[in-house]
Amino acid sequence: MPVSLPATGRSLIGFGAAALLLALYPSLIGALGAGDYWITLVFQVFVWVILAVSWNFFSGYSGYASFGHGAFFGLGMYVSAALLLKAGLPFLVTLPLAGLAAALVALLVGVVVFRLPQFRGELFSLLTLAMTFIIATIVNNVGWLDGGGGVFLREVEMADRWVNSNTGLYYVSLVIALLCVYLAYHIYYARWGQALFAIRDDEDVADGLGVPTIRYKVGTFAVSAFFAGAIGGTQALFIGYLETTTVFSVLIPLLALMMAILGGVSVWYGPIIGALLITLLRQALTGGDTAVLNQIIIGMVFILTILFIPQGIGGIIEQWRRRRQVQP
Repeated sequence: MPVSLPATGRSLIGFGAAALLLALYPSLIGALGAGDYWITLVFQVFVWVILAVSWNFFSGYSGYASFGHGAFFGLGMYVSAALLLKAGLPFLVTLPLAGLAAALVALLVGVVVFRLPQFRGELFSLLTLAMTFIIATIVNNVGWLDGGGGVFLREVEMADRWVNSNTGLYYVSLVIALLCVYLAYHIYYARWGQALFAIRDDEDVADGLGVPTIRYKVGTFAVSAFFAGAIGGTQALFIGYLETTTVFSVLIPLLALMMAILGGVSVWYGPIIGALLITLLRQALTGGDTAVLNQIIIGMVFILTILFIPQGIGGIIEQWRRRRQVQP
């Protein structure tokens, strides 16, 4: 468990250098004459980094494994699409509103559920899974959101048209990803993170020591949902067509969970590693005869991770760093 922030100046320099390199990436791709494929690929990496990291700084830090992250992601997609098509709002305005809608749902669920001690462990996970089906059913029956006919976004007229391109979506998702990752880093080393780790280790003891566990759980659950909802808006514009059966697929939260576990839930950067590896692996297995093996291979990677490296890649890195520090 971390006890203090590392060298802040060095960390900010590293974070700024990574942000600058990623901001220059589309220009570098253009200079090399590469197509939009490489921009789209990194955009998808950003989407999954946000989903995995935001899932982890609630579920990984607190120990409350949520299967409802896909519900917040899907809700953000539909809210952003509805505000864009029905209310005529600029796309960039719809994204924080989509995030706030997801956060509000998480807040309402959290205020009720986290006050009931019986909803811990497996029961909490099952409840969040059921929440996904409930939200999908509501969306499917509300005409303003979907109404059962699906939502088309491919030909939408936008005031901020520059966003409706692979490069535009890349930069929007980059900003959201940087905010999400920085927040995960900050939570990890701040008192906020210490409270969540205490809840994960023993919630009753944390309560006894005066940690406001309900406040931390509800607040972090809502912030986590906000990022899932916000990035959902960019994904909605990218795919161009929404239908509840695919938008609220249970595969989405399972992949976010898998990425976090592969990278390591015990470190803030673990989900980034997992999201990068799984996204690239899925992309490599998308076309040709390997497409049918996609889910099987991804599932095997998950099983092998649990069996042989349950601490994840990030956990192994931290063990190696600690050994180096104690060596004379």
